[in-house]
Amino acid sequence: MDEQTLAREFTAAVRTEPPLGFDPDEVVTRVARRRHRRRTVLLAFAGVVVAAVAAAVVIPGADVPAPPASSPGIAPRIAPSAGERWWPPGTGQIPQPTDARLNARAPRIAEHLEEVLRKMLPAADPIRRDSLTTAHFGGIMPTSQRGVSITEHGGPEDTGYSLTVEVFVPTNPVKRFQPRQLCAEMKVQISPSTTCRYAAVGTAGILMTSEADTTDREGTLQHGITVTDYRADGSYVLVSLGGTIGVSGPLPFTAEELATLARDPGLTF
Repeated sequence: MDEQTLAREFTAAVRTEPPLGFDPDEVVTRVARRRHRRRTVLLAFAGVVVAAVAAAVVIPGADVPAPPASSPGIAPRIAPSAGERWWPPGTGQIPQPTDARLNARAPRIAEHLEEVLRKMLPAADPIRRDSLTTAHFGGIMPTSQRGVSITEHGGPEDTGYSLTVEVFVPTNPVKRFQPRQLCAEMKVQISPSTTCRYAAVGTAGILMTSEADTTDREGTLQHGITVTDYRADGSYVLVSLGGTIGVSGPLPFTAEELATLARDPGLTF
């Protein structure tokens, strides 16, 4: 049987099948956009986390206790610094959450995040969750961490913005570093335009804000903001905000608002 006969018979067979009820090309395009959007935020704007190396399935666990409530007291003092404080505090050995703990906390962290975002955003600007993952990640500083990563998309599907919130614990042994060392690496690995600001939080915490202009794969100049709350207990929260590939526009949050989000006590294991 020649190729033309095969082609005619294949076409006739396909025509007799019922319609799919959706456009497969549209679905593939939508998924690809989401993948590109997440990759842009993680690689171009976060500056710290550069690859997920071992993903885990998120499975809620009812047998894992909730995190302890924050003890009442005076909020830790926040003061501008030159980024010279070493982190994490102590000897570089950090208590590690179990896989069961991560899997149980991940959906609760995501739900809390969305409750906070709904209060921060106008009702006419809904958000949609793109992904929720527990994983082992590689990065610049720290070079290895485990935790929860959540990506939210706001605004129109094809434009809008992406917000990634990640709650991490460095894996042991942890190599201590200074935020200004991290910023220097980000200038090399992410963008020379990276600017950083630092604040000392209490006696052991650090708040770091970085901003950078990068060109995406469609040649569009994008501005990204990342705020990281390096906490006294050795965990940290990284919040990254950026636009959609090929679309340039204003971002819905200021660096100060992202800092407030990063320091939210509900974003914890």
